[in-house]
Order: sequence, then C-alpha cells, then structure tokens
Amino acid sequence: MVSARFLLPTSSWTRALFAPALIFVACGVDRNYQTDFWHHLARGRAIAERGALVDHDLFTFTVPGRAFQDTNWLTQLLYHALYEAGGLPLVQVVNGAALALMTALLVALCRRRSGSLMLAAAAASFAFVGLWQLLLIRPQTFSLLLFVLLYAALERAEGRRGWLLLAPPLLALWVNLHGAFPIGLVLVGCYLLSAAGEAWRAGGRGWWRDGKTRALGLCLAGCVAATLLNPYGGRVYQYVGLTSSVAAARRIDEWVAPGLHLLVSKVWVVSLLAMLVLFALPGRRPRVREVILVLCFLPAACGSVRMVAWWLLVSAPIAASLLAANLPARVLNDPDADRPTVGNAVACGLLVVAAVLSLPWLERCNPALVALGRARRVEADLQSTADVLRARRPAGRVFTRFEWGEYLGWALAPRGTVFMDGRIEIYPDEVWDDYTAVTRGRADWERLLVDVYDVDCLLLDTEGGYHADLLPLVESSPLWERTVTSGPAALFLRRAPGEARAGR
Repeated sequence: MVSARFLLPTSSWTRALFAPALIFVACGVDRNYQTDFWHHLARGRAIAERGALVDHDLFTFTVPGRAFQDTNWLTQLLYHALYEAGGLPLVQVVNGAALALMTALLVALCRRRSGSLMLAAAAASFAFVGLWQLLLIRPQTFSLLLFVLLYAALERAEGRRGWLLLAPPLLALWVNLHGAFPIGLVLVGCYLLSAAGEAWRAGGRGWWRDGKTRALGLCLAGCVAATLLNPYGGRVYQYVGLTSSVAAARRIDEWVAPGLHLLVSKVWVVSLLAMLVLFALPGRRPRVREVILVLCFLPAACGSVRMVAWWLLVSAPIAASLLAANLPARVLNDPDADRPTVGNAVACGLLVVAAVLSLPWLERCNPALVALGRARRVEADLQSTADVLRARRPAGRVFTRFEWGEYLGWALAPRGTVFMDGRIEIYPDEVWDDYTAVTRGRADWERLLVDVYDVDCLLLDTEGGYHADLLPLVESSPLWERTVTSGPAALFLRRAPGEARAGR
C-alpha cells in the first residue's frame, strides 16, 4: 500500500507553481481602471453586430469615419464573446489565465536553460515584478503569450528542427491578435543571425551551407509570409510604424524611455546591471546567441517602457543559465527537491487557495480585498455619469481625458461620442494640440470647446490632478453646470445660451 506521504507535493511543485500563481492572483485582484480594454470591447461588439471589420472611426466627433487598420480585430471579437458570456469578471479571469500560462512556459524555458527549477522560479518571478504595471486587460496579453511560445519553440528547435514548423502559424495568429507581431520576427532573426555566426566561426565562408542556418532562414521567410495573412496584407506594417512613432512623439507614458519613477523601469535597471555582472562572471562565456539577443533587445528597451517587457522575457532564461554556471552544484542539485513534505503541501495549498480567492466572483470572500474595502472601480463611476448623459444628452459630445474616452465610447455608443480615446495614431496633430490646450486650460479653452467642436458635455477628473488646470476654469464659468459627481468623475453640461447669460 502506498504511503499517503508520497502523495504530497514536493518542493518542485511549489517552485513551478509560484510565479504562475503569483501573476494569476495579481490579475484577479486588480481593480484599477482598464485603460485599453473598453474601446477594444466596443469594436468587438461593433464587429459582431455588423458582421464585418470596423476599420473606421465610430466613436468620436473629431475624426468621424476616419479609416485605420484594426490589427486587434480577433482579440476584440474574443473579448466581446467573453463579455457577453460572463461580463468583465470572465474577461479578467481569461486574461489572468493567459498570463499565468505565459509565466509557466517561461519557468519551463528558464529551467531548460539552467537545469534548476529554483533559478527558473526566481527568474520568472523577477520578470513578473517588472511586468506588473503592464498587465492590463488588453491585446498585448496575447503578444506576451505568443512571444514566450515562440521563444520556447526556437529553443526546442536546437535539438529537433521540427519545432520550427510551429513558428509561422504562431505569427499568422499573432498578426490578427495584436500589433506587436514584428517583435516575433526580431526573435527569429536573432536565432538566424546567431546560427549563421556560429557556422561562420566553425566553417568560414561556407556558413550558408549549414543546415541549422538554412532551416532558420526558411523559418524566418515563412514567418514573414505568415504575417501577410491578415485583412490588410503588407500594409499592416505601416500601421505598426505609425502607431509607435506617433505615440512616442506625443510622449505617451508607455512609449517614452524608461524613467525611474516607474517600477518597471527600476526592475529594468536592476536586470541590466545583473546581466552585466553575469556576463563578466567566470563560470562560462556567454554564447553567441545570448549576446545577439541582448544586443537586439536592449536598445529597444532603452527607448521605450513598452519594450521593456520583451527584454525581461528574453533575458530571464539567459540570466538563469549564466547564474547556474556560477553556482556550486550543491546549491543547484537539491537532494530534497523531489521529497514529498507537509510543508510543500501547505505551500501549494496556499497558492491554490489564493488563486481561487482572487476570482472576481469570490471578491467578498477575499480577505485582502475586504481589508482594502473592495476598492470601487472607476468604471462604476463612469457608468453612473454615462447613465445621466444618456438621459439628459443622448447624442451629446463629450470632452474628457482620453483614457476615460475609451469607456464612454463603449457605454454611450451609438449616439454619444467623445473628443478622443486611446487610439492615438488616428488623430491629426491639430486635434491632439487642441486636446492638450483644453486640458491645460489655455486662454482659448472655452472657444475651442464651444465654437470649434460644439462640445456640450465635460467629464473631468476631480481627484487625479489630470484636469487640475481646467477644473477651476469650468467651475467658474457660467456656461457649464455641474450635474453629477461620482467618485473622481464630475459631469458638467453646457447651459443653453439664455441660461448662461442669466448666470452672468
């Protein structure tokens, strides 16, 4: 008869579960405003209702009908289906599960490179800390998952080249889920470059005859061809270039160089310093592929917060491998790693309980959220003001911060429209400049709102400081009446001309 003790988890279980459980719990208990989600949901609903892609603007009065490329269309349809089935909680759980799967794959990849599950868990957990601020409900979640899947396939192909056959289908799916697919081509290109370099060092001028080099070359060509399997063909690359350049030029937080006021930037600096130290340690020399990956992904991370995510994912297996080469064998080869213990049973049980309690449907049972008073979502406050708007101004034109425009575009469609939402790339410079002028309370703010854009509703942030310059000007103007305030959101409606004169 088998002893019950041998049915208990081992420390290997605990180490393997720790990082994926951590990221799932973090996503489950997050009650912050979902900046990018709501407009994608609005477009998913419109695609489902129309039975066709929505590649023109439906939600603003500043650029109505403006054409654009919707590279996220497949994710948007998925969001709509999930939301119809289970609302925001179901979408949040699926998002967390996708990120947990990504992390589990990263742990497996780090273990494959280092031979140590302990180092793999540590490296993946460190990457999670750096990614934390970027883990919203948005299509980028699927880019992170597909990136790690591609990374794992390329690593597996070192032993069996058949794994390279997985890369083109991943890119064909990726190009229809999110616009970050070019980073996958960069990853394949790094492996091709390293294979060519290694073959050149081994055989001189005959490097192009190397089987691995040719296989990776064909793989890259197949991946490029696969990215053309989208509704826009080759023009999809224009969208990617336009989005990144416009967002960087307009100083959108995620597209500027990392600053130390952000946690992700601090983690990036620590990871960079750690990589420099690991490269200098005597345990083993860095491989050609590791050097090329670092040299390719580091400059991008230096230029944009958004690109730090790829650096963290690429560097985790490299760091785990180099660290393993410099640690004594007794540290890496834990004799108790596969010994079932009550302690590991408790640890694994706590991870599972934490994951279950983080489910949005069990919010009232989660002691952490109860202690925090179950922070009210900003979306609830925006919905309260949207209800008033639909009753008072069903076809109103709303000026608000562009992050809130995402939610209002979804909540007020099809009649109510907003000045701007998060699709930075579709707005011409003059619209962006006018948005900035009004937000900062420039002398002509009221003329722009009334005479140029005929805005009749303002939804201002009273707590975050975003409208600190504009808010007192609106409150002192006889043209605007505060109608309702819900949380940080204050709704002002424009008075009729006669009422405004009487107010003076």
